[in-house]
Amino acid sequence: MIEDEHDVRSVLAEALPANGYPVYLADGAKAIKAMNARRYDLIITGLRMSVAGGLQVLALAKDRSPNAKLIVITGYPSEDSLRYCQELRVTSYLVKPFSVSEFRGAASNVLRGVSPTIQ
Repeated sequence: MIEDEHDVRSVLAEALPANGYPVYLADGAKAIKAMNARRYDLIITGLRMSVAGGLQVLALAKDRSPNAKLIVITGYPSEDSLRYCQELRVTSYLVKPFSVSEFRGAASNVLRGVSPTIQ
């Protein structure tokens, strides 16, 4: 999970389904290093981060882990970011504020493979 707000990362990490998946928490800069080191099945990222922007992280994610499912969380939705996410086949685009149960449902659906790519 890539998010520059520590408190948001912590809350969302606790909300993830415990399906035996290890969770790696990072801000944008650490995430870039981690994605260069290994592949991931699920990547959850914010869009606006102070060090590395979410769009940059998404592009790298698709390059390094092309089969990864992607969830975007943002407090700053825009037509441009939504369009870019559609191009990258982002599975879920959640706009803050969202509830923990909404997040948990989106993550669970993605992990089970039942969530369609955003429209």
